[in-house]
Amino acid sequence: MAYTFWRRLRFLMGGSAKRGPASRVPIRRAGRAGGDTLVDGLLRLRKVVEAGALGELAMSWFRVDEAKASAVWYHSSREPLCPAVLPEEEALAERLYQHVTGRPPSPAALLSSTWDGPLAMVRYRLLAARLPGWCAIGGRRAGEAIADAYQLMAAPPDVLSPYGRWLLARAVCLAARDDEELARQTERFRMVTADYRAPDGASMAFISGGEYELPVPVSVTEVLDWPSMPTRPEALKKDAPAEVRHLILGLTPRGRRVFLRAFQRRAEAYRGGTPWRKPAWLTSEGYVFVRMGVQLPAFFIDRRPVTNAMFNEFVSRHPMWLPSRVTAYAVDRDTYLPTWQGDAPAFGSSAEAVTGVSYQACCAYTYACGKQLPTEAQWLYALVGPEMPETRYYAGEGRPTMSGEERAVYARRAAEHGLHIVLPERLADLDGAWYFSPGEGGRVVDRGHGRGSAGAHVWRTPTARGRVPDLAGDANLTFRGVISAGQLWAQQGERAPQG
Repeated sequence: MAYTFWRRLRFLMGGSAKRGPASRVPIRRAGRAGGDTLVDGLLRLRKVVEAGALGELAMSWFRVDEAKASAVWYHSSREPLCPAVLPEEEALAERLYQHVTGRPPSPAALLSSTWDGPLAMVRYRLLAARLPGWCAIGGRRAGEAIADAYQLMAAPPDVLSPYGRWLLARAVCLAARDDEELARQTERFRMVTADYRAPDGASMAFISGGEYELPVPVSVTEVLDWPSMPTRPEALKKDAPAEVRHLILGLTPRGRRVFLRAFQRRAEAYRGGTPWRKPAWLTSEGYVFVRMGVQLPAFFIDRRPVTNAMFNEFVSRHPMWLPSRVTAYAVDRDTYLPTWQGDAPAFGSSAEAVTGVSYQACCAYTYACGKQLPTEAQWLYALVGPEMPETRYYAGEGRPTMSGEERAVYARRAAEHGLHIVLPERLADLDGAWYFSPGEGGRVVDRGHGRGSAGAHVWRTPTARGRVPDLAGDANLTFRGVISAGQLWAQQGERAPQG
């Protein structure tokens, strides 16, 4: 009986009973406030912890935090239905720490200042879970724990969900009985989940992020040449390997029809003893879409594309991007800002979306405003929503084409989210594969480059269309910027008054 008492006391003081290496942390399913989404998030987190995949830890915990947020509609005014750290999360954090370091997370280890990488996030969550018990006992340990928790609260390591950051900060402030800091953190959460006014004056909408299935284009030829792909329809229906069945089930309905049509053509070619050749009709249907799971942390996106007035203000601050001065290694002068009259927008067009801006000029503008171009996943999730209409298709080796009817579908879905859309728009992963490395952004915005300069490689970046400057499509492409909510949270914390 005395042994049981001391084990219980050690658990309350921050330790826990040792578990065998083969035991698994149980995940409670019934009566869960977050529903199936929270249970799925905890199961994925357990899988990542058991595998020791530290690279996937931040995104796995993001799913759990977002499930807690969805239970209260992502609003701080609602009383949280889940604690900042669930018992399963605490047990998994202990397991991960013991797996990485080889020893259990003792109070002395948690109060150490030598943490970095993913273990810093584990430490923050364990401190938030154990701080109420330590503060109830009082003493030197409680003071040290509060000081360490406040340091981590200033810049939460690898906590991607704004709601998760606020929930952890709320737990720390309640344990320390610091109502002033709690109010500051709540206001900080409100500022990063409401419309944000960017430095260029654009109104940016908050997108909570999440997980959805993005239709990713894959070449029909690549699908047909997939390893272990059968050559006969009978084998495809009955004896196809598991990876092939998984690939076919992941195709969108239209993509599945295109694939089966091409597969039948290839089977007939093999049956006739002639080599299979890409049929002529595949020139307009050379891609099928495979549904791929995508996880997006919370971010902000411009409600409207960049206008002529906003871009005019940018080029006035950075004259190297004026049409009369821009280098030929950055843009194609025949398609750069074709509607402008000299170095200024045409009369009466200031409020219209700017077009004719090269990929490099778009990157320079977004960098100067603390943003970046959205990826296709971010753009579709924000403007169209997780229920993706199958209206896109690829014509040859280019960007998705859209008819007038398809454009109306996208515009209607964007209007439901309070966003204005002008198609087509420039995207980071469709128009280029280069991002600023630390220190390069300022050179791109403020300093030109020539053929023999050290920075000339900035302009010679390969794009999806294969040419730089990207000549095709510059005349009619609009663009907008995004910024991650985590980045904005850090900026708001730096601007907050220190008490």
